[in-house]
Amino acid sequence: MSHTVIPSRPMASVDPDMAVVAANIDRYGIHLVHVGEGCTCADCDSAPLPPDQRFGYTVGLTGRGHPELLVRGLGARETAVLLTRWGGSVLDGGALDAGHLLCEGPDGPTWDLTPVRRPSRTLRWAGRYYRTAGSGGLSALELVPARRLCPCEGCC
Repeated sequence: MSHTVIPSRPMASVDPDMAVVAANIDRYGIHLVHVGEGCTCADCDSAPLPPDQRFGYTVGLTGRGHPELLVRGLGARETAVLLTRWGGSVLDGGALDAGHLLCEGPDGPTWDLTPVRRPSRTLRWAGRYYRTAGSGGLSALELVPARRLCPCEGCC
């Protein structure tokens, strides 16, 4: 008796980093990435960056039809608090647009939202997750410390 051997196709490998991103998005709605305080990747030993070069961003808002959020110059904890607050407002149904002023209450900081140029170059994990590298399918808004006063009645 002869058997025909059908060559099997190699199984697509699962990127363990993207599996973590997917698990966090499934559980929390977003995944947060912070760049600059060192790296936890097994194949990387990058040194911490100066504080003014550090940044963080969300992954997960694109899947909801919303731009990702990015902030620069903060430590990992401050970044996580800020992006969780404003990313959470998007997850709760809010929409943030370029030109909006985000207010954190009396004596709190305010943030201008500005579009990120070439987000796939900066938000690399989001580009990897959504497979948008070079496609222009990724958009992001940067939270920039505002130079204008908040127009909220309770803040001024």
